[in-house]
Amino acid sequence: MSDSTYTAHLIGDDGTETVELDLIQGLPQKSFVRAGSGDFEGEEVVWELVEDGEDEGLHEYREAGRPGADYA
Repeated sequence: MSDSTYTAHLIGDDGTETVELDLIQGLPQKSFVRAGSGDFEGEEVVWELVEDGEDEGLHEYREAGRPGADYA
């Protein structure tokens, strides 16, 4: 891990994954999009930062849906 990255825990339906993400102006990303896995393999998934999820310098993200999906 460098000074421009941080460790993030992605907490999804198919378990937890740890990844390195880039800091944006010294702060963790509020959300990002990446390829899904498991039931959502081949689809993009939005991940959102859990504001109170910081534990020992690790940041937690949860699945927040699909980009452009209409949840109405």
